[in-house]
Amino acid sequence: MATYAEPIRSYEAVLSDHGGISYEDVTIGSGADLVSGAVLGMKKFVQAAAPIPTIVGTGTGLMSALTFGPDAQVGSYVITLTATSATAAFSVVAPDGTALPAGAVGTAYKSTHLSFLISNGGTMTLGDAYTVVVTAGGTPVLVGTGTGTVSGVSLGKYAQLGTYRVKLTATSATALFEVQGPNGLVGTGNVATAFASDHVNFTLANGGTMTLGDYFNIVVANQANVTGRYYAYDPTAVDGTQEPVAVLVQPAAAASSAVSANAVARLAEVKLDKLTWKANVSAAQKIAAAKQLAANSTIVVRS
Repeated sequence: MATYAEPIRSYEAVLSDHGGISYEDVTIGSGADLVSGAVLGMKKFVQAAAPIPTIVGTGTGLMSALTFGPDAQVGSYVITLTATSATAAFSVVAPDGTALPAGAVGTAYKSTHLSFLISNGGTMTLGDAYTVVVTAGGTPVLVGTGTGTVSGVSLGKYAQLGTYRVKLTATSATALFEVQGPNGLVGTGNVATAFASDHVNFTLANGGTMTLGDYFNIVVANQANVTGRYYAYDPTAVDGTQEPVAVLVQPAAAASSAVSANAVARLAEVKLDKLTWKANVSAAQKIAAAKQLAANSTIVVRS
């Protein structure tokens, strides 16, 4: 005789709450159906790449020193000159439409989204524009005289939002390089040898002359304010879902498309035996996740 396992009913996992303040409508990302009681993590960041763009218009000004900060988003940043001048002002609009602080040609631009320098070249004309395209999962391009190619790019469990710059410190087919992260030196490696760390992983293959000073950027872009979608907690992930932050309180049929659902997100108690997990989550990881829920979202798990 087949055994019937009764599913967790909506809100059955909640032991106590603080009324409406404890709950939040969330978007469950597509990929799998989730049941009530599922422990959730939010996808916060993604590996990305963004080549230095050329000007579109009548001017010939060059952009250089492009890097990204902790608020970098996937999508297109549009930089538009608002005057005709060798030191013309420009506007900067983020992918989500946010107007960032303005800047000026010839002056280094810095923000928590991106930083760069536009140098005057020829006539810098009102309406000239640059579009910086940040592509999720994109492949970084070497900047310099060499033609080496980058492959196997992935993030580690301690990846930080912002820019990882990989810069050659010698001229050689197997040149040494340094990897600088948002908070300092991550490590060193060599061209043609896979680089592995808890931050970023990649291989830089030799191509042409690999020259001192050549570099490429690995961007870790912030998705929390762009998509902010929730998925089942996964301790092996490196995109933010390895941190448990909420508990789903109703089923979410998200196998083929994203759906809206309600979750307990703060100031509540939940029942341990009514929580549901991905199959790869071990008993020890469940215990650790329960502690993280309390620390991250003041959700206390009771046995």
